[in-house]
Amino acid sequence: MTKSYELLDSGDLSKLEIVGGYKLHRSSPTSAYGKATPEIWNDLHAQYIKNDSGAGHWNFLKKVPESFTIEFSNLTFKIKLTPFGHIGLFPEQETNWNRIREIGKKKQGLEVLNLFAYSGGSTLACLDAGMSVCHVDASKGMVDWARENAKLSGLDSKPVRWIVDDVMKFIRREIKRGKKYQGLILDPPSFGRGSKGEVWKIEENLSELMDALMELSDSKPEFVILSCHSQGFSPLTLERILSSRIKTKGIYQTSELFIPERSGKKYPAGFCTFFTK
Repeated sequence: MTKSYELLDSGDLSKLEIVGGYKLHRSSPTSAYGKATPEIWNDLHAQYIKNDSGAGHWNFLKKVPESFTIEFSNLTFKIKLTPFGHIGLFPEQETNWNRIREIGKKKQGLEVLNLFAYSGGSTLACLDAGMSVCHVDASKGMVDWARENAKLSGLDSKPVRWIVDDVMKFIRREIKRGKKYQGLILDPPSFGRGSKGEVWKIEENLSELMDALMELSDSKPEFVILSCHSQGFSPLTLERILSSRIKTKGIYQTSELFIPERSGKKYPAGFCTFFTK
């Protein structure tokens, strides 16, 4: 498959992308620097504009379908320009998806828990690698979107549980059931609400969540992917969150997530630590 996503440039609190042939201009608070190629920021299909309250809207300059599909990282994704400015794809996670595939070449049949799983890129990578997945997100709409991505990618017959639930409530029930997982994936938001209005704040709830996940893996998981985009949670912080809990030797690959731009520069897109035995 060929990629149908490309990050053209970023800067001045914005990023410029080609998604399925459509040229999109989206706001980007991490792009606090100048544009590398300002001359290409024209002939747009749509621009996402944020207001002072943090909300925003799309300004359509050319016709863009309500939804369409693209191929990326040997998977097929439904793309939709949401009212929040998201499109349903997080290309910065591709490095982690490739790492998952490498694990799958060595160890088949691992059971993986994917939390805050959104549109399911990591779930698809796990299924593609021969793993079984429990995909959990508080939004039914996002779980439906992920399920559709699995079908589009030809992975809908693979072993996966689609769960709409508050992450902490679900994990507590899994602990009571004696369930165990060998792989753990989570990309927690800074703030969120569960399926019944439960409040999530990363600085208050992440420690409790990680402790519970260690119960689900006997503190000896085969692999863990912990990524986030929250201030105060640096790559080193994420590594220590894992290394202080995991009770088995392994390798920690800790880095800043990024998306390569056409110019060769890197667009900053969060932080991650990847543990493997």
